Amino acid sequence: MPAGIGTTDALQAARVMVDAFRLSTTQNDAAGILSGILDGLAELVRLDAAGVYIVDAAGRKLRHSLIRGCDLPVPDIEAPFDGQGVVGTVLATGRPVRLDADSPATSEGRGCARSRLVVPILGASGGVLGALDVWSDEPDGYDADAAQLLTTYGLAAAGAIESARLQAEVVHKRRMDDDLALARQVMRDLLPNNAPDLPGFDIAGSHTSSHAVGGDYYEFIPLGDDRWGVVIADVVGRGITAALLVSAIRASIASLVGHDLAVRAIMRRANRFFNESVEEGKYVTLFYGVLDVRHGRLLYCNAGHVPPVLLRSGGGVELLEDGGVPLGLFPAPRYVDGYATLEAGDLLALYTDGVVEAMDQEERQYGLDRFVATLAGARDAGAGEICSAVMRDVRQHVAGGHTDDCSLVVIKASRDA
Repeated sequence: MPAGIGTTDALQAARVMVDAFRLSTTQNDAAGILSGILDGLAELVRLDAAGVYIVDAAGRKLRHSLIRGCDLPVPDIEAPFDGQGVVGTVLATGRPVRLDADSPATSEGRGCARSRLVVPILGASGGVLGALDVWSDEPDGYDADAAQLLTTYGLAAAGAIESARLQAEVVHKRRMDDDLALARQVMRDLLPNNAPDLPGFDIAGSHTSSHAVGGDYYEFIPLGDDRWGVVIADVVGRGITAALLVSAIRASIASLVGHDLAVRAIMRRANRFFNESVEEGKYVTLFYGVLDVRHGRLLYCNAGHVPPVLLRSGGGVELLEDGGVPLGLFPAPRYVDGYATLEAGDLLALYTDGVVEAMDQEERQYGLDRFVATLAGARDAGAGEICSAVMRDVRQHVAGGHTDDCSLVVIKASRDA
């Protein structure tokens, strides 16, 4: 039996669909939206079964589907859609396909069907957003007018689909913004407000966040007996995930240093915690040192972190590299201790890779050489001023380019060890 004719019918059916769509989107219910589209179809043409298929925003594969009245499994197809059944043909060409009882595809999923019509859902720009699929148990159930009518209805459905996608993007962006704000707050709570005031040393720290919020953190830990732990780390990842991982590794380090373990033993145990507790592929680079304030000595272990720079008063430059691999990569790697003495005029700078890897608009990195030169040029200033000078120079280098989170700790020895 031929379907109804005219755009009035299509618009009436579209109103049914849009009303259902509005209810569904307030509930963020994709299935409800598809159900509303099928409700509208039932108002428009005689049908015994119906389906709606929606591709993803990139147009690469089916994202959502709903079928009523037949046992046809949801097509599992991806672009290119050509040669992947009737639905694939419509998605590929953007043109309707009418089938009668002579075509095997007519009764596909519904053995008693004698007519089938599949039409594209076309977006405002002409792109194919999906397809509408109807079956009838009557012969000659759908003619050219029916194809035109369903195509018109598909335009209304496309508006609903595009509105749903836009709303989903808004909700996703709002969620991302909320996660970003939470990550920033977590990181602010983890970073120290002040550096310790230690006799014979001038100490300062600085941190700037990129838009995405990475996993940089540093801290100073009082250990007693004129000793202080100094930590700087960079957790792989961004956003709230990175912030939570920083919180976890911070808690792990804090619990371990309280047992007065050797530095390399702390690294081994922290590595075991990280390796066993987080998903595969996550890791952290971390530098941990114990500063003996009375004697000006630093015992340290570098777990895959960018090596701190030690500028000697006479102009020499040393990199503190002794240690091992980043935490979390392997179950039981070997770590070794390193040792340095800080004498009057020496300057130690601990930093994250966001400092030296900051890129300008031509993708040139700030680099270790410029970092050392900036430190050397500002070494006569206080530790806080040195941090400011480095961060300012990094910003000038980037000038519209790309930068990750940047963290910097400066320890300046002001008396003989």
